Amino acid sequence: MRFYINSILAGFSIGIAAICYLKGGSVIGAALFAFGLSAVIYSQWPLFTGKAGFFMDRKQFFQLLPMLICNIFGTWLAAQMGMDMNLGEAAAGCVDVRVARGFIGNILPAVGCGFIMSVSVRFAKEGKWIPLLLGIPTFVISGFPHCIADIAYYTFAPATGMLYSWLGTVLGNFIGCNLAVYERFLKKN
Repeated sequence: MRFYINSILAGFSIGIAAICYLKGGSVIGAALFAFGLSAVIYSQWPLFTGKAGFFMDRKQFFQLLPMLICNIFGTWLAAQMGMDMNLGEAAAGCVDVRVARGFIGNILPAVGCGFIMSVSVRFAKEGKWIPLLLGIPTFVISGFPHCIADIAYYTFAPATGMLYSWLGTVLGNFIGCNLAVYERFLKKN
């Protein structure tokens, strides 16, 4: 039960971060977005993009799907808090780009986000927070999609084709998260 609640809290934190980004605008919002991952790492809450590159066995791999579902729910809950903040127009800018890219077009930019997330998490776990504080604004300003934060944007500005586009983001984030820790696989061989 704790796993599910903590996964929801991780999504909730990222949902708050997405609201901060939409309210704060480009640079300030991107800097404030770092709150979400900082809260997740410090509290050790399971976040899909924080765990997708760090699974060590089959059990941890199969926890990624329920974690993703709980993260989605938590992000959606946070987005509900922001429904009266008139964030639809700001969110539509993100959503329009992602939907226009489609499934295939979202994979490569999402790889960038996943890579930055795993590097940031890896350093934060070692007590080195600067890569996280710089990395998160980097992927946000770059426009690299984050599959959990995107749930907030899609909640504020639903669009036709968003599920198809979002699935490309999930795949790209997963690939990017594993690029950052590829040496784990090399050490086994």
